[in-house]
Amino acid sequence: MRLAVLELNDQALLIKNQDGEVFSEPGFALHTGEGIVTGLEARKQAWLQPQNVYRQYWRNLNQTELSGDLRWARHHADIAFAQLKTLLNSAGSPEQLVISVAACFDDEQLSLLLGLLSAIPTQVIGIVDSSLADCIYIADHVHGPKEQEKTTLHIDLHLFQSVVSQITFGENSVQITAQRVLPELGAMDIYALLARHIRDKLVKNFRFDPMDAPQGEQAIYDLLPDWVIRFESQSEYGMVIPSPRGDLPVMLYKSEVLELLSSRLNKLTSMLRQFSGNDVSFSKNARMISILTDEFHASRHLKAHQGVDSCFKFADDLIANTSLTESDDLHRITSIEQLQDKSAKPPLDVRLPGTATHLLYQGLAWPLQQPLSITIESNRVQVLEGHCDSATAVLTIKGEEVIALHKNPNAIVELPHIALCGMELYINAYKFELIEVCNG
Repeated sequence: MRLAVLELNDQALLIKNQDGEVFSEPGFALHTGEGIVTGLEARKQAWLQPQNVYRQYWRNLNQTELSGDLRWARHHADIAFAQLKTLLNSAGSPEQLVISVAACFDDEQLSLLLGLLSAIPTQVIGIVDSSLADCIYIADHVHGPKEQEKTTLHIDLHLFQSVVSQITFGENSVQITAQRVLPELGAMDIYALLARHIRDKLVKNFRFDPMDAPQGEQAIYDLLPDWVIRFESQSEYGMVIPSPRGDLPVMLYKSEVLELLSSRLNKLTSMLRQFSGNDVSFSKNARMISILTDEFHASRHLKAHQGVDSCFKFADDLIANTSLTESDDLHRITSIEQLQDKSAKPPLDVRLPGTATHLLYQGLAWPLQQPLSITIESNRVQVLEGHCDSATAVLTIKGEEVIALHKNPNAIVELPHIALCGMELYINAYKFELIEVCNG
């Protein structure tokens, strides 16, 4: 039977199947006359059509009736079902599923989630806490006063909340020993602060408020994810905001951002200072926090698909121990015992694609280890090695993802969350493919 692992974090819901194919989309949903559209397409309309776009249905997963006359959704559970169906269809409609969920999902929401998945239908064979899944195999990298006392604080950031988990490593075990949900700290809270910061600069310098019109607000929120990543290696960055008066330049400084976010991150920083082990692990989705705050910059950053790969390694154990098909008998796994014995078992047959090395377009390939400048003019595509500020976009690979070092403010650039060969990216509707070149 085909198996997949589904990681539920509404910043980037992610599913991976046995063939190593990965599909991901943010927790946004657009209600239209034809149906419910989820993911990036919905996010691109979130500030243009706020009355039709939903983005808190995972945080508030319930069956409370929604206001308004909606043809395709009675409640948040219907919207979540539409996104689940899209993700599972993308992954090849697996018959069996392992779910990785954070502590912010309570038992009632998990029960509802299992009911939605059974209606697709697919059989859930295990539910693993996402912080445990992320940290199962990092024990050798965690340092403690004694080998048997090693702990790390795992930080996970969702759209509207974050979760802090204390993970303790025993001789042959890993377990969650404490958890706390921070409802006041989510990715959208951080983006909202940054958007207001940009607006204040434009009002001060040009007497122009981009957030007076939905188009300006959407433009800012479209730019923010790429802008945040730039601060990983830059202390300042100039961006351009479109306006009726033309493009308006804005200079952003990391020092200002640090001051701006200090109060928002106060509770999290206080928790970390009280943690005697002083070992911190950021999930892929919490990378934004470590980038925008100097205090956490040296912390451990986990791989994009670390948690789902860990779930695959334990999937054969879950299958062997699951003879029940009733979802009510499932429970969230928060500890793993006899880790060495389980790790020694033959792994599930999962074919993992390699990390991409080159960008392919119309039969030609260019290496992505160094910046690659892509210019699209008059329906022609030109690709040059090196960084060119006049290009439509400048791309490179960093770690396990493709990042945009530069992007024309009028360009539409859609990048995959993970730089695996076979995945696609789009620049102004032109499709490029990521490939792996060996000995080339």
